[in-house]
Amino acid sequence: MSRRQPYPYRSSGRKGPRSLLVLVLAVAIVWGIGYFSTSQSDAPPAAQTPASPTAVPAAPVPVPASGLTSAEALALVGALPDAVYADNGSYAGNREELFGDAWAFDFDQNGCDTRNDILTRDLTGTDIDAATCRVYTGILADPYTGEIIDFVRGEDTSADVQIDHLLPLKAVYATGGEAWPAEKREALANDPVNLLAVKGTENSSKSDSLPSEWLPGFYPDVSDRHDLGQRVVWDDLPEDTSLQCWYVDKLVPVFMAYDLGLTPEDRAAMTAVLTTCDA
Repeated sequence: MSRRQPYPYRSSGRKGPRSLLVLVLAVAIVWGIGYFSTSQSDAPPAAQTPASPTAVPAAPVPVPASGLTSAEALALVGALPDAVYADNGSYAGNREELFGDAWAFDFDQNGCDTRNDILTRDLTGTDIDAATCRVYTGILADPYTGEIIDFVRGEDTSADVQIDHLLPLKAVYATGGEAWPAEKREALANDPVNLLAVKGTENSSKSDSLPSEWLPGFYPDVSDRHDLGQRVVWDDLPEDTSLQCWYVDKLVPVFMAYDLGLTPEDRAAMTAVLTTCDA
């Protein structure tokens, strides 16, 4: 199987000279990280991790960083193209046909499937079968809740730790991905920059939500926003938005790498978060 190459970035014709300069600088940072990066980076804010009565495990392997400051991310959010959320029903029941077999794709050509690659990256104290790449046990410091989760592979326990698509596949499909070639959709579904090992119930809670519908540690009363045409304004963010800033900072490189646009609701939500962040 040939190695997937990064898809080229596209600039938007509506960007002014100033925003274009910021965009070029930020793209250079993202390009430097690369699709295949598993280097160390910023972990979620330490303040989000609750105290535990058990022994504190070794610090988790940091997840790939966005490489952007919040100021750079804010400029990029303003420069990304517009998108319309259009769910015509063709995604339902066709996930594998549209985005490939779940976790069967070897993105970095290391002989391991995507799920086990991400578990190896994000868990500590792992017991791994080198012959099959399967992760049998490990410890996850959940980036969304700060909880420490003992992972054990098994029929009744594997779902305790799931792999979250930062940009959900259904949302990607509904905001431009439907027109992509199958190869590009499969790449995004398995690209480590768009993946994160998280607590299973948090992944289920997020589901197919975009940032105007869901943020880690913040659960507004929003239901079927796109279908109802609701406009969400984040006017009740928590006082400490470090976790939400970290999350939005991680989303921006995925939008950039795959040339995705933003709906007005998501642009407003991401902007509202980023304006509260430290530069």
